[in-house]
Amino acid sequence: MNGTDGAKGAHAPFVFAHIGDLHLEEPHDPNAADLRTCLREVADLHASGLIDFAYLPGDLAENGRAAQYDILEQVLAAHPNLPVRLIAGDHDRQHGTMRDFDRFFATVAGSRRGGGHAARHSRLPRPVNVEKIAQYYYAETIRGVRCLFLDMVSAGYGQEGFGLDFRLGPDQRDWLTRKLAKAVRKGRPVAVFTHTYPADLSDPAERSELAGLIRGSGVRLVEMGHTHYNELAHDGRTLYAAARSVGQNEDGSVGYAVAAIDGEVVSWRFKPLDRALPFVMITSPADRRLAAAPLPDGKVAVRALVLSNAPQSAWRCHVRIDGGPPLPMEPDGPRTVTARIDWPAGARRLSVTVTDGTKNPRKNGAPHTDTDIIEPVGRTFVPAPVSERPGSDACRLPLWPEKGLRGDQLGPNRVGRHW
Repeated sequence: MNGTDGAKGAHAPFVFAHIGDLHLEEPHDPNAADLRTCLREVADLHASGLIDFAYLPGDLAENGRAAQYDILEQVLAAHPNLPVRLIAGDHDRQHGTMRDFDRFFATVAGSRRGGGHAARHSRLPRPVNVEKIAQYYYAETIRGVRCLFLDMVSAGYGQEGFGLDFRLGPDQRDWLTRKLAKAVRKGRPVAVFTHTYPADLSDPAERSELAGLIRGSGVRLVEMGHTHYNELAHDGRTLYAAARSVGQNEDGSVGYAVAAIDGEVVSWRFKPLDRALPFVMITSPADRRLAAAPLPDGKVAVRALVLSNAPQSAWRCHVRIDGGPPLPMEPDGPRTVTARIDWPAGARRLSVTVTDGTKNPRKNGAPHTDTDIIEPVGRTFVPAPVSERPGSDACRLPLWPEKGLRGDQLGPNRVGRHW
């Protein structure tokens, strides 16, 4: 996954599927069934070269028990060629130990499918003393993007229900500082993967340091779990993106998020399981709500990611400006279609629609179709002022149905039920 596509000139942005907090308990629970469906769909898309890996953002097991990780291992075993990247969440230390998670991490993350990563033994404070415990953070370059996977779970008291909070620890902070500085020197785009917002760290010094490192290093994307609902927060430089939980949620249809980095542009959209493929997501230009730079002068290159089980030759794609005529788009790589268009003064909305030749038997054989809609950034761009709560949900976006955002923060960690 560190290389590029073999076809000369083929365009393939960095793309991953984010399957939210699982909270696995029993093999026949609904969330286990939903996980199987998500992974089956994502594995097929990876096999077609359309995504790079599946991301599991922690809280894999409801109580951090071996039997719960066994469920996930069995589900993953059905898709041995699907790359997986995973981190720990607070529920993975729910009983004060990471012994069972450690075994699971070694099995999956330590394998070829998981990138061959290993636990690190780092100093983390407990209430009485400082101990060396296993932490699960690592770095990898995937399709030219420097990916940094963090472990935000503290050492706690080593007892169930006592003192569990979010911390990085000095070793991980030093490691992260070095990795970000090196990525900046090399001019690499960076994506950071965490369980939760930096603002949720317990130590105020760590909280401000992590948010400052992310902003100061120009990190494009911070991808998170924990919230249990879909949420996007953009601070003018970095997109903080959280996807709904598979296991505990009040956020509507279950599914997975799709995120992409295409040059300077970051894009994100939720894919519900109750919507059939194809799926389309505009990856360039940037939407005004997610932009970090102005629209270039001259003709606008519109590019969109297409996820489909049908061959690319069956895709039919077009772009529209507001209510104007459809303009054809052509493949420019294994996973994207493109068109160069004039962007007239006063234009507001850009939409891309795709069909892939498949039919919907429930709608008298009507073709399956999907549309993504954005409001492109203009040719002038003023970054958002620095938030009073950097690295938090303070700049979260409101309702955005086209991307799967309800904007109501229904989940156990904000205003939802207590699971």
